[in-house]
Amino acid sequence: MIPKLRSDGINDCPTTLQINRGRSDTFAEPLKGERVILHVDMDAFFASVEQRERPWLLGKPVVVGGDPGKRRGVVAAASYAARKYGIKAGMPLVTAKKLCPHAIFLIGTDRDKYEDVSSRLLKIFYQFTPQVEPCSVDEAFLDITGCESLFGPPLQLAKKLKEKIETKLGLPCSVGIAPNKLLAKLASSLNKPDGLTLIPRDKVKEMLNSLEVTRLCGIGNKAARTLSTLGIHTLGELASYPVEVLKRKFGKNGEWLHLAANGIDFSPVISQTVPEKSMGHERTLPEDVTDPKQIASVLLALSTMVARRLRQRRVRGRTITLKMRYSDFVNLTRSETIAFPTDSEHVIFKVTHKLALGATSGIRKVRLLGVNVSRLTEGEKFFQTSLPFTEYRDKREMVYPVMDRIRDRFGEGAIKWAGAASVV
Repeated sequence: MIPKLRSDGINDCPTTLQINRGRSDTFAEPLKGERVILHVDMDAFFASVEQRERPWLLGKPVVVGGDPGKRRGVVAAASYAARKYGIKAGMPLVTAKKLCPHAIFLIGTDRDKYEDVSSRLLKIFYQFTPQVEPCSVDEAFLDITGCESLFGPPLQLAKKLKEKIETKLGLPCSVGIAPNKLLAKLASSLNKPDGLTLIPRDKVKEMLNSLEVTRLCGIGNKAARTLSTLGIHTLGELASYPVEVLKRKFGKNGEWLHLAANGIDFSPVISQTVPEKSMGHERTLPEDVTDPKQIASVLLALSTMVARRLRQRRVRGRTITLKMRYSDFVNLTRSETIAFPTDSEHVIFKVTHKLALGATSGIRKVRLLGVNVSRLTEGEKFFQTSLPFTEYRDKREMVYPVMDRIRDRFGEGAIKWAGAASVV
């Protein structure tokens, strides 16, 4: 999440902290009864998701964003190999191209794919605590106060969390542990990538003193320049500066600067639980098409992705929706509700393919295709052996778990159905 910069240079940003895997922890555990906050920040999220699906990209400079050929495109994420060349999020793609001409530029247009991973990540968080506050698709605060009896001390819990994210999602993350959100976010940024850092209450002053003021979330470059005119460059200098002078210079934000530099933050973790009502994927085609075989091929791929998500969540859905966007940007949606819930790509494809045949004339060019399944219910809730649901549970479904495991290990493109003709 890129914080919004205000006119006074104080950024609107949630507050957070982090220790590298394999590094020994030099700080003691938090005191018993003290509030314990985790900040989880996925490392180079969009780039990492793309590298997970294309293992041959691991270790290479990967940049995810818009079209590098267009001057207005910006970097959404850069792998750590790309960051060594100075590439960072928010940078114009043309600049990134100049810094690293041999970087691999990927157009990150599949929003559903990233939101799917984010949703799965959120479910992992809730396995450790009900107090979860998502900040964006790739970071969240977790209040783990009182969870020691279930998962052990905070460091042990954080290690288990990181291992589960790595096992289930195949993605790296950095975790910060501290007495409040402000320090937890700071901690998660200190030892990236794949970091784990603890800041206990009695080490706050020691940890903050020598850090530059911009290391603290909420202090932007403009505020830093103003602080430098007062001779303030580090958090230790800011913490000891007269608060009244800061108030005169920054208004009400002057008091916040004083508290933040001293590691003080009382903001709670605000849990947000929004149940999923539908699951879908859509894809903008490389070029507008009219060929029914090409349309069927894309629908099969989308149906497979949606079905895989349904199985991962252990849910099925009854209403299947096709979305089509034509070359003139006119959108069309068609839906059909089947008798029994399904998580089969074959069933989903059959429905969407039938809807597509009724919506395409062979003349009007298709620009985008989308598949969505709604009216979700828990997997086996409506399935009783006495019900005649055979047509909604395809005989090939015994293959699904095997294919899912192969994709989990080797990436989404590791195994595919031969083609649309093999499905119908």
